[in-house]
Amino acid sequence: MKLTEYAAYDGVGLAELLRNREVTPRELGNCILSGIAAVNPQLNAVIETYADAIEGLGDVPGPAPFHGMPTLTKDFPIEAGRPGEFGSVLAKGFICGEDHAFWAKMRSGGLANIGRTTTSEFGIAAATESSLYGATRNPWDTSRGVSGSSGGAAAAVAAGIVPVAQGADGGGSIRTPAAFCGVVGLKPSRGRISGAPESNAPMLGLAISFMLTRSIRDTAALLDLGSGPLPG
Repeated sequence: MKLTEYAAYDGVGLAELLRNREVTPRELGNCILSGIAAVNPQLNAVIETYADAIEGLGDVPGPAPFHGMPTLTKDFPIEAGRPGEFGSVLAKGFICGEDHAFWAKMRSGGLANIGRTTTSEFGIAAATESSLYGATRNPWDTSRGVSGSSGGAAAAVAAGIVPVAQGADGGGSIRTPAAFCGVVGLKPSRGRISGAPESNAPMLGLAISFMLTRSIRDTAALLDLGSGPLPG
C-alpha cells in the first residue's frame, strides 16, 4: 500500500481492508514507519517506535474488530514494559509496570502499540513542549503549535501517520490538540472508561484515557470497545 493511499483511510476503513485480506498488519506498520520518516523531522510528534512490536505484526489479521491495526500511545505509562516518561527529565527511563485497563481493552480489540508520542511535561501545560523532547509542530502550519497535552497524538493523526492514537484528557488534553489539528477528540464522561489500575483513577477521575481519531465512526467504535467499569 502506498503512503498516500494509506493516509486517506480512517481506522474503520483500514480495519475493513484487514478483514478482507487486502492489506496485512505488517504493511500498515511499514506505512507508519514511512510516514514517520517523511514528516516527523518537521513535526516532532513521535518520540520512538518499538522494533519488537513492529516485528511482531503478523501477516494475517484475527477476529477482533481492529485486529492487526498498529497505533501510537502517549508518553505516559499505559502498557507494561514500555516507557512512560511524562515528557519530563525527572521521569526519564521510567518503565510502566502494568497495563492500564483502557489499553488492555484496546489491545483486546486488536490495536497494537508500536511507539509513543510527545506530551507536555506531566500533561500539565496547554502546549506540547518539554525539556526532554522539545516542541511539537502543527502539520497544517509548522510555525504553529498543537496545544496540549496530547499534542503528539493529534499531530500524528492529522499528518496521516496513524488513523487513531491514544491520549488522555483531564482538562482538555485530548480536545484542545484535536481542535488545533483538525481531528476528532472526545473526553468520555467520567465512569465510562475505567481508570484502573491507579487508585481512584488519575486526577481523582478527571483524567481519562481515550483515542484521537480521524472520523466520528472511529471514535464511536473505539468508545464501544473501551467502555465499561471494572470490579472494585
